[in-house]
Amino acid sequence: MNHSFKLRFNARGKAAAGLSILALSLPLSIVPLTAMAPTGAHAQIFDDEDDKEIPGQQPTDTTVWDAKKLQRLDRNVRKLERSVSRVQNQKSPPILIEPDPEVVALQATVDTLSRKQDDQAAAITTLTGQIEDLQHQNQQLLQQITNQNARLDTLVKRADLAEAHLKDIDAQLAPPPPPPASLGNAESDFEQAFNLMTSGKVDDADRAFEAFTTTWPQASQLPEAWFRLGQIRAMKSNASGAVAAYATSLKGWPKTSWAPEATVKLAQALSDTNRPTDVCATLGQFEKNYAKAATTDTRALAKTLKDKNRCAAA
Repeated sequence: MNHSFKLRFNARGKAAAGLSILALSLPLSIVPLTAMAPTGAHAQIFDDEDDKEIPGQQPTDTTVWDAKKLQRLDRNVRKLERSVSRVQNQKSPPILIEPDPEVVALQATVDTLSRKQDDQAAAITTLTGQIEDLQHQNQQLLQQITNQNARLDTLVKRADLAEAHLKDIDAQLAPPPPPPASLGNAESDFEQAFNLMTSGKVDDADRAFEAFTTTWPQASQLPEAWFRLGQIRAMKSNASGAVAAYATSLKGWPKTSWAPEATVKLAQALSDTNRPTDVCATLGQFEKNYAKAATTDTRALAKTLKDKNRCAAA
């Protein structure tokens, strides 16, 4: 019986050995890249399930070491067969390619440049924000300058107006220029004042006639000098002064060529000062003393004043 067991064992061992050699040659020829797969991507070849004992294959007591060795060899063969089967069933078996050193160096350079680009982009963003802040501050400063310029223009205009007003005040407070020097007689002084008036030098003529009334109070030209002063003051829109001058020239209602005009101009000055009763009284004297000798223009003005002030018919 022992002899027959040994024969069977020898035959089984040879067959197992042959299978083992065949199984070992298959994975090496069919999937040479399996061993090159990355460690994390490896298919587990030897797992705990394969290390379990096969039921019904307990060795005899006389061949304990050889039976265990054969069982381990059988398990390894089966593991290899299953590994080959799994690899063949995969769509794309894992392949390990060792990286090129130049590619690694280039990748490192690209990473460095990428970081520099990111740093530059961050710096550009920061500078853009600073530029926007500076532009905003510049706009605020320009607005402040515009406001200051507008305020300065207003102050300059006010200063110019104040200066002009001060000049007017100085002119009013300053003593008037002296009248022209007297020529030594009433007739010459009167002619001098009249020539100034007819030549358009109204202010000089005003001072000259004023001086004549004080220098020659007894001269025959005195009433006409007051009449000319009335004309000058009327031209200066000094209605009250014109009333005084015309009234002085007409004292006693003189019979002169200028008396009709002086009477109507007195009525006009009285109308300008809103004195209708006096206007009508003056026009009554005009009708009584000077209407017939008056010019057409003077009579027309008298009628206009009479209608304006609603004077009664004579």
